[in-house]
Amino acid sequence: MATIRYATAPPVEHSIEVDTICFYEHAAPAGRFAVCVACYPMSSIGFCRLGAALPHESVMQPGENSLTTFLVADPATLRTAAACHGALRGMLAALPELQSLRLTEDEWDAVVPADVVPAIVGAARRANGFSFCFHMGVHRRVIHDERGLLMACREWRLAASALGEKDCGICLDELERESAVQMTCCEHAFHRRCISEWISKATCPMCRRDVWRPAVPEILELSFAGAPAQGMPDIE
Repeated sequence: MATIRYATAPPVEHSIEVDTICFYEHAAPAGRFAVCVACYPMSSIGFCRLGAALPHESVMQPGENSLTTFLVADPATLRTAAACHGALRGMLAALPELQSLRLTEDEWDAVVPADVVPAIVGAARRANGFSFCFHMGVHRRVIHDERGLLMACREWRLAASALGEKDCGICLDELERESAVQMTCCEHAFHRRCISEWISKATCPMCRRDVWRPAVPEILELSFAGAPAQGMPDIE
């Protein structure tokens, strides 16, 4: 079977989708400005086999939401697009529900609703006092392929194997001779080169248990930390 190499596409990808559910403003006493934000976060992780257009399986995790009010000490921070964007970014970064998504620096910039900024700037230039209120939805999506699933498997160590396995369950050759991994769902271990041909099934070749769902926490860590540039497994 030919080896397919994917030199540029990362094994774990993530994206941010931001939607403004509603935006409204209220007149406030002269010189008083405030921003009220209700954020509805959601995260999802999906397994998309190499070459497939849609995820094979996914898990959705809705987060907590609340209404938070930020008082604006300096109205000038709302009267230019750049300053308003920076002010909103700081406010959103203070929300616990968004902090739980563990966004990257680039994602914090992207999470500011683009349509809210000009609306606030325009109103802030017209009047002396306003309370700006908006509700937003934020969806952090993580998609990984077989390589991400393989990277989430634990490195096999003889002493750590409860079953004392010494042979690969696929080729039956000794595991100590080359790199081997242990399934996240069970104690079965295999050579990396052997399991890479099976991992798209997302089950253990020996016991047929689901490998994907037990590996979700490790895959999320790969997404947060970033997949390593070197040592990325190829799928045979």
